[in-house]
Amino acid sequence: MNFLIFHLKRLIMFPVQLVTSPGEALGKAWTESSRNRSLMLGAPALVVALLAVTAIGGVQLLSQESLEDKYDYLYQKTTADLTQLTKTLTRKQKVQSLDGSTGEAVTEEDRNKLREMQKSQKIYLDKLISLDAENSDYRFELAKMVASRGDRAHAFSILNELAPEDVPGYPRAHFVIAQNYFDKKATGYELLGNLDIALKHVDHVLTRDEEDTQAKLLKAKILTRLQRYSSAYDLYGDLFELNPNYYREMVDLNRKMGREERDRSLYEKALGSFEQFSGKQENQADDRRWIVIETGIAKTLQKLKRFDESEDRLEALIRQYTNDPKGGPRRVFLQRLIADTYIVWAQSIADNSVPYDTLPTEKLDELLKLYTKAYRNHPENVTVLQSLARLSLSPIQSISEQAQAVYDPIADVNAPAPVLNQLGNHALLNKRFSEAIRYYERARGKAPRDSAILNNLSFSYLVAEDNERNAERALQLINEAIRNVPKSIDPVEMSKFLHTKATALKQQDRLQEALAVYERGLKARRDHADTLRSLIECYRGLNKLPPEQYVERLAAIDLQTRQDGE
Repeated sequence: MNFLIFHLKRLIMFPVQLVTSPGEALGKAWTESSRNRSLMLGAPALVVALLAVTAIGGVQLLSQESLEDKYDYLYQKTTADLTQLTKTLTRKQKVQSLDGSTGEAVTEEDRNKLREMQKSQKIYLDKLISLDAENSDYRFELAKMVASRGDRAHAFSILNELAPEDVPGYPRAHFVIAQNYFDKKATGYELLGNLDIALKHVDHVLTRDEEDTQAKLLKAKILTRLQRYSSAYDLYGDLFELNPNYYREMVDLNRKMGREERDRSLYEKALGSFEQFSGKQENQADDRRWIVIETGIAKTLQKLKRFDESEDRLEALIRQYTNDPKGGPRRVFLQRLIADTYIVWAQSIADNSVPYDTLPTEKLDELLKLYTKAYRNHPENVTVLQSLARLSLSPIQSISEQAQAVYDPIADVNAPAPVLNQLGNHALLNKRFSEAIRYYERARGKAPRDSAILNNLSFSYLVAEDNERNAERALQLINEAIRNVPKSIDPVEMSKFLHTKATALKQQDRLQEALAVYERGLKARRDHADTLRSLIECYRGLNKLPPEQYVERLAAIDLQTRQDGE
């Protein structure tokens, strides 16, 4: 019983002790020793000191963060201002380069301002790096800055620190390094080595973010160049789901893999995606997206040869935007798009390389209708003008008259170079050499580096009447033409340029030189009668026996020609 009462009292007193115990403990400590009393007297000062240290640390931390924010703001603002100033100065320089007597000159004050802003930009970025040395974003910005100022070696040393080749690092640096190795001009083993390094770096980007579309696209391009077509096709397939425009790259890969049978289903799938995007209000409201979508629909319908469907759709849209007061720019775009559809439609009937003289009247009539529609929608289109010019020169009078009623190339004082070249070709074919030279000279004035026009003009001077024949002028023109031929020119086409040059040399009695050039041209056209005949003449002119194989080949060609004529 006493035991129970004792514990009941303790339970009742427990709340009181919670309040009084600390006071009693302090009182007991105070009375027990002077050491305890000293410690208790110094405790408030210790607490104050701890609070002060905490406060100073907090202030420093906040100060550092505010400094970083401050310099980041200054860096971003200076970079934006510097970009704008650079654009302004570049624009001024372009105006000056076009006409030195007009335009606003770039002053020394402008240049000083540019240098000062560049210096400030570097200072702010250095401050940011000193405040946060491990921040990869700041170091990446430093690499961009030094690269823009011409120090590519320093820039890439920074990038390589951020993004080592063998381990995943800073993704943006990996991407830049990959792009650099992909863009490097090289051949053979060096090219393969560069592409392998580029592939490693882009894979590191995708390790961090497997949905990075830029990295996927770059990897697809690298794999294509490495001829790993199937893997590239799969990557483009992923990108196609986001942007159906990648059907073009996929079609090109199908051709390289010999899988053209997949093209049609790919065009249909792309068309369905474009049409789906077209139905979304946000895409209709955005001009840029709208242009991409409408172009995609028109191009895929062209590939599927559903020309009537494309025409109906575009005509309906043109009517819609004709009645819309704000639809002018869209209507103009649609008119150019439908003109392009008519051109592709016409080319499906007769390729541009086919002489119109060989086509039946029915096909010429179809072509005339399509090019007339194209002209009414886009009268400045050069392909349309050139095609109408060809039709206007048709030996079929009804076709010629109808074409001239739409567009008369001879009356067009501002005819573009391809049209003038077309008129020159017609005159040359009909042995009106002076007329051909006049048209080709006019065409050259409008397109001075067009290799085809230069070659035609050169050849005209070689075959002209005696008073206009000029082999020296012809050689000058053909040399200029050869300097301007595309690097990817077909060898057969190149042989035509070589034949003209050799003929110019032959007419100047430079037979040994002519012989060498004819031989080069013959490699691509082994059975070209004119080249063989000219070669034999050069050998005989040099008092040499022509190779027997050339004589036999020419005899066989001449015999075949006579038999065909009979």
